[in-house]
Amino acid sequence: MKRKFISVISILIITILSACGPAATPTLSVIEVQGTAVAQAWLAMTMTQLAMPTATQTPIPPSPTATFTPLPTIVIPTLEPPTLPAVATVDPCNGVPPVKPLGDMVKIQFINKTDSKLNFGFGMEQQNSLKECGTYNFTLNRFDQPEVTVLAGCYWGYGWVESPRSTPRTASSLCVTDKSKTYQVWITKDLIAFH
Repeated sequence: MKRKFISVISILIITILSACGPAATPTLSVIEVQGTAVAQAWLAMTMTQLAMPTATQTPIPPSPTATFTPLPTIVIPTLEPPTLPAVATVDPCNGVPPVKPLGDMVKIQFINKTDSKLNFGFGMEQQNSLKECGTYNFTLNRFDQPEVTVLAGCYWGYGWVESPRSTPRTASSLCVTDKSKTYQVWITKDLIAFH
């Protein structure tokens, strides 16, 4: 019983003390804030209008009217439009390979033997029977040996070695057509070839 009494007294003391606290700070409603903003905008516009100078007449007389003198007529000869050179056809094999190829895919392991970072282009020489082709681009770090899959076909290769600068390339076509085999292509500072 004594415990309940102490609890009740404690609650009453807390309630009385919280009632004695400072009153809440009054806040403006949204409508009051909007009204204040509109009033300030009108005040700014009124002050701007009051600050503008009034229009006064100047003592400068109007300028005399100018007389119009026509310019002589110039005859421009008509020329034949130049003939444009024939538009060169774009080799589809220099573009991006298909995202979902339909033709046979083969595995190739590129081995960077240049002792440097290498940017490498590997492009098909002609379309496959399904009219698919493209050029693959790879960045190989020093001594990288990634294994990739490409469309089956004959390829050219061209590289850009960063240090020391060199441009290795294929001496002849690299034909990769056997799906059951993983081809190894070595890239040295001078040559791109099968190993």
